[in-house]
Amino acid sequence: MGDFTLIYGCMFSGKTTKMIELYHQSGVEFHEKIAIKPLLDNRYSPDKINAHSGLQMPGHRITRAEELFPLAGEGIKEVYIDEVQFFQKNIADTIIGLTMQGIHVFAAGLDTDYLGNPFGEFPRLYRMANTRIRLEARCQVCGKPARYTYRTTASDAIIAVGHADMYEARCGAHWAEGTGLPEPVLQA
Repeated sequence: MGDFTLIYGCMFSGKTTKMIELYHQSGVEFHEKIAIKPLLDNRYSPDKINAHSGLQMPGHRITRAEELFPLAGEGIKEVYIDEVQFFQKNIADTIIGLTMQGIHVFAAGLDTDYLGNPFGEFPRLYRMANTRIRLEARCQVCGKPARYTYRTTASDAIIAVGHADMYEARCGAHWAEGTGLPEPVLQA
């Protein structure tokens, strides 16, 4: 059985950067690993996974989690999943299926949405992970450690793909101040 490494935090905490670093540091050959991101994430390049920092790795875009199985065929030892929170249905079961094939899965994503609620299947992914890497950003208001994603636009949609044009990393106090909501209790 393969391992599952979960990299999580708020926007601008370096989740994708960390995953790309792990990809490049891996001892696994290029042809033995694949990386994917959701089709709806149309930022940057369609055939690469890009971090805000400029780092990148080759990647595929898929619509549904189950599309990973044909991509992770014979000889694949590692699978890297960016923006895991956008795969709302079946991502946890897909990861379980891949690890049962002996594949090491790395997934990076948001732990909470802009309202402070667990994002997608994050609670289940957290429980499943053999290794958990929690990252923090810097609050864009005060510079203190930030664990929350604050949306600066008026959209009510839970899923709204964007970056600095729509989001800020904030500490609990400034997130609560901006949203008018109490600071949520986060996973470890």
